[in-house]
Amino acid sequence: MKNKEAIQSFIRGHHGQAGRIWTDGDDLFSYGLKIGETRGAQKVVFNYTRSGQFKSQTTSVHVKLAERCGALLIEAEG
Repeated sequence: MKNKEAIQSFIRGHHGQAGRIWTDGDDLFSYGLKIGETRGAQKVVFNYTRSGQFKSQTTSVHVKLAERCGALLIEAEG
């Protein structure tokens, strides 16, 4: 499974994993950091990119890919 396929699994509410990104269908993780979650019917992804609370380049790529796949980008809390 590729990163995009794992994120698409998250968007559809299914389990998926590709290397260091995985989902249980409700939450999305990058290197153990929760980067996305389900809020009602909406999938959201936290802004862990350079314009938000930057964590790493790879996590930033995961966040941007999730946004392109349909997750709503929101500011990370805390």
